[in-house]
Formats: sequence, structure tokens, C-alpha cells
Amino acid sequence: MPDINLIERYFFWLVLYSIIGWVYECIVESIRQKKIVNRGFLNGPYCPIYGFGSLLDVVVLGWIENPFVLFIMSAVLTCTLEYITSVVMEKLFNARWWDYYDFKFNINGRVCLLGALAFGTLSLILVKFIHPFIVSFTDKFSPPLFHVVTIGLFIIVTLDVIVTISGFLGFDNKLKELSVAIDQIKTNIDSRVNSSSAVERISTAYTRFSKSLNHQQMRLLKSFPRLQSIKYKSLTDEVKKFIFKDTSKKEK
Repeated sequence: MPDINLIERYFFWLVLYSIIGWVYECIVESIRQKKIVNRGFLNGPYCPIYGFGSLLDVVVLGWIENPFVLFIMSAVLTCTLEYITSVVMEKLFNARWWDYYDFKFNINGRVCLLGALAFGTLSLILVKFIHPFIVSFTDKFSPPLFHVVTIGLFIIVTLDVIVTISGFLGFDNKLKELSVAIDQIKTNIDSRVNSSSAVERISTAYTRFSKSLNHQQMRLLKSFPRLQSIKYKSLTDEVKKFIFKDTSKKEK
């Protein structure tokens, strides 16, 4: 029988480190994009990939004393997790959520050397300095209170996962419909694809598409600027240009 208390501790740490990871991602992306960015796949203030990566660090590698060995092993472990996560999310949603093709020394654009160095450094700080404090913080909870807190967190995160996934799943089908509509417009216009009539009709198709997006689809497009449909890569880029150009105009 698994130790329920241990499972609760692991889950609590997973959520806690997911929140810390979300803060880190928001800061990094906000600096990079020079504006406030609400980063994350889920609605809540947490990035599960950071939670899982941190949990793997402390559970699998926490016994390593040598800082250099810990740095190397954690860099490999976290990058492996990132690579696998990229593949799984691509298969599940038919979309590429991030890529590192612009960075030197990347593997299929899914992980890169710079990321490995950053994750290795953060993991080292986590295991040696942050996690001991987190363990001490966790121990201050009374068992009944800790049980209630973990159950509450589990319900919140589970519902968030269900809402996010169910909300985004139809995105690829909407892109397909938009692609068919644009092809029909170009076919009907024939040689006058660049005429004002064609531009106006295509713009109308983009407008209808953007209005058809639900909250989850629009939010994830904003959170992941490099998001691309596997089947409709160029169309995804055009859609984002249209939507966010239109949004910026409204803000002005």
C-alpha cells in the first residue's frame, strides 16, 4: 500500500513548485517581450512542467552531494522531461507549443543548451537551498489541515486541466475550416487573389475565426507566442498576426 501522507507531500510540493515556476516564466517572458505576460498552459498561476521537474530533482537526485554531478544530472533530467512533454503535447493537440530553433545547440527545437544550463543551475539551487526550507514549511501543517489543503488543491488543479484541455481541443478543427474558407475565396477570385475583394473576404474570414475562438483558445494563443498547428503552420502565424494586430488597435 502506498504511503498516503507521502503522496500528499509530493503532490503539495508539485503544486508549490508549479507556482514558483509560473512566477519564473512570467518574469522571463515579460522581460523578453517587454510587456506583462501571463504565462502558463493552465488557467491558474502554476506551470506543472516546473512542478514535475522540481519533484523529480528532489526525489530522484536529492541524494547527490557533489554540486557538479547534481548540476549535470538535473540538467539532463529536466531537459528530458521538457523534450517528452513537447512530444506528448504535440501529439495530443496537433500543435507545437514552443521551439528553440533560434537558439544554438538545440535538439529538434524542443530543448537547447541554454535551457539545460538554466535548469541545471535552478535545480542545484532548488535541491541545496530551497527544498530544505519547503520541507520545514510543510512540516508545520497539522495532519488534518494538510489533508484538507491537498484535497482542495487536487480538485482545483484537476478541474483546471479538464477545462483547459476540453476548451482547446477544437482549435485545429477551426483552423481547418478557416483554411477551407480561404482556399474557396482564392479559387473563386482566380487570378485576382490580391484584389481588394479577395483581401476583404479573407479579412472577414479571419474576423469570423477570431470571434469563434473560446476563452481557452484565445488565452493560450497569448500565452504561447510560438504556438503552431502541425498541419496549418503558416496559417497559425497569419491568424496570430491578425488577432493581435486587431487587439492592439482596439487598445489604442
